[in-house]
Amino acid sequence: MTENFTLPLVLDFGATFIWAVSGALVAARQRFDLVGLSAIALVSSTGGGLMRDGLFLQSGPPALVQSPWYIAIALAAALLVHFLGRKVQHSRNFTLIVGLFDALGLGAYAVIGMQKSVLLGLSVPGVVLVGLVNAVGGGVLRDVLVGREPLVFKPGTLNAIAALAGCACYLGLTDALGLSAVVGAWSTIALTFTIRAASVRFNIHTTASGDYGEPPARA
Repeated sequence: MTENFTLPLVLDFGATFIWAVSGALVAARQRFDLVGLSAIALVSSTGGGLMRDGLFLQSGPPALVQSPWYIAIALAAALLVHFLGRKVQHSRNFTLIVGLFDALGLGAYAVIGMQKSVLLGLSVPGVVLVGLVNAVGGGVLRDVLVGREPLVFKPGTLNAIAALAGCACYLGLTDALGLSAVVGAWSTIALTFTIRAASVRFNIHTTASGDYGEPPARA
C-alpha cells in the first residue's frame, strides 16, 4: 500500500454527530441529565476510536483529544437532544440520515482501524479485531454504560457481520491483491454499506444460538 486512506471530513464529522445524537437519545430514554447525555453522546460517537488507540494500539493520544471538534460535536448533539429530543426521535428524515451515516461509517471506521494496525505491524487477526472494534466499539460502550446488553451481541440486523465482511474485503484487496489503500477503503465502504442497507431493507437478521435453559444447579 503506497498511500493511506484519509476519511473525508464530511463523513467523519457527520457520522460522529449522528452517532452522538443516537447515543444521547438512548441516554434520554434512561432519564439521564444533560451531563449524562453528553457523556453517552461522546462515548457513542468516539468509543471505537478510544478503544482502538487506548486499549489496542497505544500509539499516542486518541484522536478524540487531538482535535477539538469531536468533543464539540458530541456536546452539540447532547444539547440538541436535551432541548429537542422528542422532535428528533420522531423525525423520519433523521431516521433516514442515521441509517445512511451508520452504514457508511461502519465500513469507514473499520478501514481506519485496520490501516493504523497494519502500519504498526499487527498480525492479520489483530488487524481484523481492531478494525471491528473501531467500527462497533462505541455502541458497545454506550450500552454498557446505560446498563443494557450490547445490541451488537444480540439477534438483529447485520452490523458486526457487515463490518467483518468489510475487514475481509479490505485485507483481500490491499494485502492479497496489492491494491492501494484508497481503492481498498472505498471498496470496503461500498461493500459494508450494501450489506448493512440490504439487511435493514429486507429485514435480514441474525438468530440466537439456541435456548439452553437454566444451567443445572450444583449439588
